Amino acid sequence: MNFNIFLISVTALSVTLFGACQNAHQHEAHEGEHTDADEHDHDHGADEITFTEAQAKTAELQITTLQPTTFAEVIEVTGQVLPATGSEATVTATMAGIVKYASNALTEGCAVGNGKTLFVINGKPMADGNPAAVAQSELAAAKSAYERAQKLAAEHIIAQRELEDARQRYQAAAATAQSLGNAAQSRGISAPIGGYIKDLLVKPGDYVAAGQPLATITQSQHLQLRADVPERYYRFLADITSANFRLTYQESAQVVALSTLGGRLVSKGKSTATNGNFVPVIFEFNNRGNIVAGSMAQIYLQGKQRQGVLAVPTEALTEAQGLYFVYVQEHADSYRRQEVKIGATDGLRTEIVSGVKAGDKVVTHGATQVRLAASSGAVPEGHSH
Repeated sequence: MNFNIFLISVTALSVTLFGACQNAHQHEAHEGEHTDADEHDHDHGADEITFTEAQAKTAELQITTLQPTTFAEVIEVTGQVLPATGSEATVTATMAGIVKYASNALTEGCAVGNGKTLFVINGKPMADGNPAAVAQSELAAAKSAYERAQKLAAEHIIAQRELEDARQRYQAAAATAQSLGNAAQSRGISAPIGGYIKDLLVKPGDYVAAGQPLATITQSQHLQLRADVPERYYRFLADITSANFRLTYQESAQVVALSTLGGRLVSKGKSTATNGNFVPVIFEFNNRGNIVAGSMAQIYLQGKQRQGVLAVPTEALTEAQGLYFVYVQEHADSYRRQEVKIGATDGLRTEIVSGVKAGDKVVTHGATQVRLAASSGAVPEGHSH
C-alpha cells in the first residue's frame, strides 16, 4: 500500500517537471523568435532615412524617375583655354626711346578701348641725341634734292637714273621720319583693338627700340578650347562633336557645356603635337562668363550617342571609400541609400551600370542634405524600437 502511494507520487512529480520543461522550452523558443523578428524589424527601419516634405522644400530637393535615355561616348582628357584666332593683338613701339604708361591705371586685366593711348615714348633723353630731329632734317634735305633733280631731269641735265636715285632716297627718308615721329621726340602708342590687357611687356622707364612689343591685348569675347587627345584614342576622333569642360584653377568650378556658350568644333589634328603623343582637337566658344585665356581645363569629349542608358546628374552621386551611392525615394518622406556601379561621365551626367532600374525615383538635387539626414540617425515614425 505504501509502495503504491510512493509510485503514484513519483509519477505525478515527473509529469509536473516535464510540463515545466516544455513550457520553459516553448517560452525560450518564443523569445528567440521574437528577438529575431525584432532584429529584422529594426534592420528594416535602419535602412530608411526620414526627410520630411518641409525639409525637402528647404533643401530644394529634386526627384527624378529614371528612364532610359541617350548618352554619348566620352573621352576624358586635359587641355587649355586659348585666345581665339584674330582676337589678340600686340601693341608695338613705333619709335625708339624711354617708355612710360599713359595712365597709372594701366595694369594687366584692365579694359582698354580701340585707339586709347596706352604708352608714351620719349626719345629726348637718349644719349645719341634726337633721332627724330635728325630724321626730319634728313627728310627735308632728301626732299629738296629730289625736287632739284626733277627740274634738272626735265631740262635733260641729269639722267633718269640719277632722278630715280633721288626719289628713292627721299622715300626712305620719309619712311624713317614717320617711324621716329616728330622732332619733339615724343609719341603716344595706342591700342590697335579694344579688349583687355593680357600682358604688359615693359615697365615705365624702360628703353624700347622701334618695333619692340609693349603689351598684348586680348578680346575675351571669343576663346578656344584645345583638348590634347592621347594617340591611343585616335580612332575616336572622327566621332567627336562637342565637349564639356571644367577649369582646374577653380576648385569648386562647375562643368560647363560648350553648347551653352555657342561652342563649335573648329579642327581635329591629323598628327600628334610636337610636345608629345597627343592629337589636338580645337573648339571655339563665346566667353559669357569669367573664363581666363591660358587656364588649364579638364575636358569631356563627346562622341557617338548610345541609346537605352540609365544616367543621373553627377551631383546625384555621393561617394564613400571608393563606393558610389544614390538616394532612392521609397515614400513621400522616406528614402534609402543605394550603392550603384557607374560607367562613363560627361561631367554633367554619369552613366549608371547597376544598382537601380528604370522607374526608380532618385534624388537628383539635394543628395548631400539627404546624406546628412542619414548620418544623423533619423528613423521614420512608426519604425522606432
